[in-house]
Amino acid sequence: MELLGRIKRRKIFYLQVRNNPEWHKSLPKNDWVAFTIANEEDEESLPPAVVRCLDRNVSYTCSAGTAAQRTEFYFDEEIAWRGVDYEIRTKQEYDIGLSPTTTAHDNFGEGFWFASTLAYDANLPIDKVVCIDFTKRRVKKNLEELIDKINQGWMPSNEEGKDAK
Repeated sequence: MELLGRIKRRKIFYLQVRNNPEWHKSLPKNDWVAFTIANEEDEESLPPAVVRCLDRNVSYTCSAGTAAQRTEFYFDEEIAWRGVDYEIRTKQEYDIGLSPTTTAHDNFGEGFWFASTLAYDANLPIDKVVCIDFTKRRVKKNLEELIDKINQGWMPSNEEGKDAK
């Protein structure tokens, strides 16, 4: 996991998944935002990655790329199954309010801006955003440019392009 910079008090990290089978071992253990970038061709990697993120107590997930909606669905589905499992094991109702919040973003820049500035957990301080890149393209340079822009006050607009460069 590579530190790319900071946005206010949040450290922004980058993790490339392809050709890195041990990527999940460097994930934080709690109180962090996952900004996932995945395209259609990356879909088979998503379900096991979702499990690994949830096992590491991710607090919030923001998904981008052409598979953003599908990635969010995988997170929501796994969260629901974990809630069912909890209820079966404990015979108590699962409090969905304790689950991570999930979002999907069609606009890459807007998604990263949201993940790095607004995503929060009312119960926990979040000071880490881990950008998990599933793509062949590698979006590290684009993320570094966005970090600089956001630190200079940039905010996304609806007119901007959707995909990472």
